[in-house]
Amino acid sequence: MDFAQRAGNLAFGPYIDVQVADHCNLGCRGCLHFAPIAEPRFLDLAEFECDLRELARIPGLGGYLTGLALMGGEPLLHPRLPEIVRMARGYLPDARVMVASNGLLLKRMGDDFWEALSECDASLVLSPYPLKVDYPALVELARGHGVNASFAGDVTRGDHSKEAFFQLALDPDGTQDPVYAFNRCPFGGSYLLLGEGKLWPCQVAARSGALNARFGTQLLPQEEDGLALADIASVSDLERFRRKAHPMCRFCDNDR
Repeated sequence: MDFAQRAGNLAFGPYIDVQVADHCNLGCRGCLHFAPIAEPRFLDLAEFECDLRELARIPGLGGYLTGLALMGGEPLLHPRLPEIVRMARGYLPDARVMVASNGLLLKRMGDDFWEALSECDASLVLSPYPLKVDYPALVELARGHGVNASFAGDVTRGDHSKEAFFQLALDPDGTQDPVYAFNRCPFGGSYLLLGEGKLWPCQVAARSGALNARFGTQLLPQEEDGLALADIASVSDLERFRRKAHPMCRFCDNDR
């Protein structure tokens, strides 16, 4: 990644990602969320509401955020996803709320799911995979329920299948220069992940436990890798946090 792209990441306010389910119904090699090796875990609604309450009290947040993305793993696996959508909208009335999904379970979703998205003006963002799935038909299905649907911004062919996959190259020994790695990160500063009463700079910092449990690695976040919601006084605190390198950046070899 060049520095022009890096600057582009910071030109707008960040997305906040919420991992609704750690696990997934696909097993993509190199998954950035470690979903194929994660133990099944669903977002706890009481914990989520506490985090949203802390987030919503930050002055100026509404005009700062680009949006809130409910994702995974695969969020459609969560049996209480409609409640999560309504909770997100209740605490963040002015934010763009999105459900990011691979779409494979959409035809099985009940009326409450579609009603929640429609009532809360939450959009559906589909990430197409090289499977025998009619993704344009899924977009039309959503629109038929009054839900705005689109495709994720990663590279796709004209038929909406993925043209390329992106795979992070991790350095399990943590020998990379954190500032250099951060400045070469394709995501650096573009989003923050919400969970456990904190904001995290990336999935590696927030969810490396799955990697450590499976492979015995020691990608262990330090205190500076997370920003406690209770310590945030203004969006300036968020802005400083997302613009700086973190100790976990030493595990990313972004030149590979």
